[in-house]
Amino acid sequence: MRGSVKTIGLGFILLWAVFFTCHPLYAAVPGLTQDERLWLAAHDGNVRLAFTPDWPPMDFLGENGKPCGMAADYIRLIEKKLALKFNLVRVSSWDEMLDRAKAGSIDVISAGQATKARREFMNWSTPFLNLKTTIIVKKERRGRLTLDQMRGMKIGVVREYAVGEFIREMYPYLTLVDVTSSNEGIRKVSFGELDAMITEVPNALYMIETEKITNLRLAGDTGFELNHGMGIRRDWPVFSRIIEKTLASVTAREHKEIYSRWVKLETPKFYQTRIFWYSVMGAAVAVLLVIGSILLLNMELKKQVLQRTEALRFNEIGLEALLALHEKPHESIQDIIEFSFQQMLELTQSRFGYLALEDQDGITYVVDYSLPESGQRSYVQNQTTGFSGDTKGFWGEAVGRGEPIISNDYPGSNPGLRGVPEAYKPISRYMNVPIFNHGKIGVVVGMGNKETDYTPSDLRQVNLLAHGMWRLIQRKKAEQAMWKSERRFQDLVEHSPNGIAIVQDNAVVHENSIQVELMGDLNFLDPDSDNRFHRDDLQKVKAFYDQMIHDDLKQSELVFRFYPSDARDSHDSMKWVNCIATPMDYQDRNAFLLIFIDMTEAKNLEHLLTISDKMASLGHVSAGIAHEIRNPLSGINIYLRTIEKYYQNPEKSGKIDSSIQAIRSASHKIESVIKRVMNFAKPTEPKFDRIKINEPLKEAIKLTSFTLTKMGIAIEQELDDRLPDCYAEPHLIEEVVLNLINNGADALSQTREKGMIRVSSRLQKDKILLCVEDNGPGIPRDLKVKIFDPFFTTKAHSTGIGLSLCHRIITDHKGKLDVVGSELGGAGFLIELPVSQGIDNSQGMQA
Repeated sequence: MRGSVKTIGLGFILLWAVFFTCHPLYAAVPGLTQDERLWLAAHDGNVRLAFTPDWPPMDFLGENGKPCGMAADYIRLIEKKLALKFNLVRVSSWDEMLDRAKAGSIDVISAGQATKARREFMNWSTPFLNLKTTIIVKKERRGRLTLDQMRGMKIGVVREYAVGEFIREMYPYLTLVDVTSSNEGIRKVSFGELDAMITEVPNALYMIETEKITNLRLAGDTGFELNHGMGIRRDWPVFSRIIEKTLASVTAREHKEIYSRWVKLETPKFYQTRIFWYSVMGAAVAVLLVIGSILLLNMELKKQVLQRTEALRFNEIGLEALLALHEKPHESIQDIIEFSFQQMLELTQSRFGYLALEDQDGITYVVDYSLPESGQRSYVQNQTTGFSGDTKGFWGEAVGRGEPIISNDYPGSNPGLRGVPEAYKPISRYMNVPIFNHGKIGVVVGMGNKETDYTPSDLRQVNLLAHGMWRLIQRKKAEQAMWKSERRFQDLVEHSPNGIAIVQDNAVVHENSIQVELMGDLNFLDPDSDNRFHRDDLQKVKAFYDQMIHDDLKQSELVFRFYPSDARDSHDSMKWVNCIATPMDYQDRNAFLLIFIDMTEAKNLEHLLTISDKMASLGHVSAGIAHEIRNPLSGINIYLRTIEKYYQNPEKSGKIDSSIQAIRSASHKIESVIKRVMNFAKPTEPKFDRIKINEPLKEAIKLTSFTLTKMGIAIEQELDDRLPDCYAEPHLIEEVVLNLINNGADALSQTREKGMIRVSSRLQKDKILLCVEDNGPGIPRDLKVKIFDPFFTTKAHSTGIGLSLCHRIITDHKGKLDVVGSELGGAGFLIELPVSQGIDNSQGMQA
C-alpha cells in the first residue's frame, strides 16, 4: 500500500514538473535548468519569506497589513517571473527576523545587507537595492556633518543593521545608541532624545515627509553605501542560483519603475509645475501694476519734484551750516554752542529754542520779530538750570523714550504744559532731539513755534548740527585735556632731579636739562662708537640698548660707568649712572622712557664705607690675634727670666728643664693660634667626592658620644636613609658637625645637668638639610649677627675661629650655614647643601 502511494506521489510530481516545464512564465527567467524547475515545482507555497515591518519605503507593512515598499515590489516581480508563491511569515522587528533566520524558521529575507556575521547562516544574492546612508539632525544644528565630526554626540542606529557595524568598526570612539527601527530613531531625534540618526536616504526622506516632521534635516553622508540583496538559507544552493538568474532577468525599465514608485527620480518639466503658472500669473499682474504705477507716478512726479527741490535747498543750507561749524575748531566752546544753536533756529524757522548740556547750565533763546522793518531777527538769550524739573517739558519725553520727538500739537501732547516755565508757555509746536554719551544724556536740543508743521527733514537738520556740535565740543575738551596732560608731563620731566630721555625709533626724541648736564654728548645708544664707556661695562651696556633697538626689553635696569671726557687717567672724573628703562606710548607710538640717576657720590661713599669696614675688620682680627698670642708670650718671657736666674745659680740648674717645657708649651699654643688663623685665611682646598652625607655625621656622633655621656648629655640622631648622594669633602663635613656638637656641649655643661643634642638630616626639594640643635639657653638675638665673625667668642678660653671656619667650609661647598630656632628650646644650626653641584675634584681644587 505504501509503495503504491509513493509511486502515485512521484507521478503527480513528474506531471506537475512537466506542466511547469512547458509553462510560458518560465520564459521570463531564461537559463533555468530542469533541476531548478523541478525544485520550484516542489517548493511552491512552501518557501517561508519574511518582510521587515518598519523600514519604509524599502520594506514595511501598509495600512491594510500587507507588505509594501521597494523590497515588496521586487518580491512580487520575482513571484511573477517564477510563477512561485512565497509563504509570508510576519515578524515584529528586524532583530526577530535575524533570530528566526538563524533558528531556521524562515527561509528567505526579503532584503538586507550581507555582513560577515550574516553570511554564517544565510546566502546573499547580488544586491538589487543600492542605498546611501545619511545623517539626520535637527535644523537648529547648522552646517554639514561627517562621522569624524560627531564625537560626543548620541547617534542612533537600528540594532543589528550593517551601518551600525560599519561605524563601530571604523569609528569606535563614537557613541552609538541602538533603536528597534529607523522610525523610532528619527522620532527620538525630533524630540531631542538623540543628537542624530543614521539611516538610508530614501528611508529618511520618506519618514520626514509622511510623518510631517518639520524640525529635521539631512546633514551629510556617512560615506557608507548599503547594497541590499535577498537572504536565502545556506542549504538551498539551488534556490540561490534561481534567485541570481531571476534578478539578472530584471530589466532596467523594471528597476526604474520600482525606484520611481518610491523614490522621486525625475522632476516634472518646468512648465508643468504650479510654480511656473503662478509665476506667469504674478508677472502678468506685476505688468498691470507697473503700468498703473507709471500712470500714478506721472501724476505725483511734479508734486514730488517740488517737494524734493525744497528739501534739497534746505539740505544745502544745512550742509553749509555744518561746514561752517567745522571751520570753527579754534573757537571757544561757548562760541561753538551759540553758533550751532542759532543755525538750528534759522534752518528750522523756529521762534523758540532750548539747549542743555550735561556739564553746564542750559540756554534758552527766544526769536523776536518785533522789528519787521529791519528784516533781521534778534535773539534774546536766557540762562536756565539745564535738566531741572521746571524745564522737564522741554526734554523729559525725548530723554525718557531715548529718541527724537516731533509734536506738531504740543498742547495736546503735554496738557497744561507741565514742566514749561511760565515765560515760554505759548508753545504750539515743538521738536526735541536728545544726544546720548555712553548711555547717559549729553545734550538736548529743542526747537519750537515754527509757523508750519515740523517735518523729518527738520529733525535731520537739527540732529546733524547737534551731533556735529557735540563732537566738536568733545574734541575741544579732549584737546584741552591733552594740552594740560602734556604740560604736566613736561613740567614733571623738566623739574625732575634725575636725567630723563625718551627714545623712539633708535633715536633720542626728548631729554631734560639734567640729562644733558649729566650725560653730555655721550652716545649711549651706540656704545661701540664712543670710547668713554668703562671697558668692563661696555658689553652689558651694548646688550642693554640692543634690547631696546629690537623692542625686546628683558632687563629694565642697568648700572654702568663712563668718563665725561677722554681723560681716562683721572679716576675722579669717572661717573656711575643707574639707568632705568620703561616702555611707554609717546605721541601714539611705542617708545622707551629712560631715567638716568647719578650714583657717583653714592658709589664713592660706598667705597669709603667698604674701606672703613675692612679696616675695622682688620683691627678686630689683629686685636684677636694679639690677645691670643700675648698670654703665651708673657709666659715665655717669665720662664726665660727664670732660666736666666737658675742658670746663674748652679745649685738650682735642675729646675731649668721645667721652664723649658713651659716655654715649649707656650710656643705650641702660639703655633696653634697661627695655624688656626692660617686655616681661616687660607683654608685647605676641599676635595669633593660623591658621598652619602649621613656617613660623616655618624662618624662625628661616634667620636663625641663617649665624652657627651660622661658629661650627662644625651645625643640622638634622626638621619634620613633615603637621601641622595651629594658632592662634599667628608672630613670637612665631619669637622663642621664635631665643632657644632662641641659648642652645644659647652653651652649645656654650664647651664643644665641633663642636656640633649639632636643631629638630623632630611631632603627638601633639591637641597639636603643638616641640623644640629640642643635644649640649652640658646643664642641671644643681638649676638646672632656676630657669631660667624672671626675671633668673636663668649667663652673664656676660645679663639673664636671655630664657627667662622665652619661657615667658610660650608660656603666652599656651595651651601649655607644659619642660626635657627630649635624645637628643643635651645640653639639650632642649619646646614643647606645642594643635592648635585656637578663639581668634580678638579673644580673642587679651584674653589
